[in-house]
Amino acid sequence: MYNSFPEKELKQTRRNFFLTAIRGIIASGLALTGGYLLTREEPEESCFVDFTCSLCGKTDQCGLPAAQSFRKYKQQKQENQ
Repeated sequence: MYNSFPEKELKQTRRNFFLTAIRGIIASGLALTGGYLLTREEPEESCFVDFTCSLCGKTDQCGLPAAQSFRKYKQQKQENQ
């Protein structure tokens, strides 16, 4: 039977095989990392000043444990003065 499409000889060298495999692994890793970053749950509240409560202007309303302990520290410091 005559094939109208000439068959190309698919000769893959060892180097091309490893390059293709490495590219596939990298692409899979990027896809998995991106999927994880898109689907992970964000914490309800997070600090945008790297947990430096003395520099933050929202310390009074903040519900993070670091802010609560900072408010307690400030209150004790004012009571001792």
